[in-house]
Amino acid sequence: MNALATTMLKTRDAVDLAGATATDDVTHTQVPLKPTAAMLANGSRAGGVSVEVAWKIYLAMIREA
Repeated sequence: MNALATTMLKTRDAVDLAGATATDDVTHTQVPLKPTAAMLANGSRAGGVSVEVAWKIYLAMIREA
C-alpha cells in the first residue's frame, strides 16, 4: 500500500471515530500539495494531455479546494 492510500485510510478512520457512518459521504481527502511524478504521469495519460498540463490541472484543483 502506498503512502497516499495509507493517508486516505487514516483519514477515513478518523472520520469514522468522529461519528460518521459507513453510509455517510466523505467529500474531502488529504492529498499531497506536490504530486509525485507517477501521479502526474498517470494524470497525463488518463487525460490525454502533457505532464505540464496535468500539473496545472492538479494545482488548479488544489487551489479551488
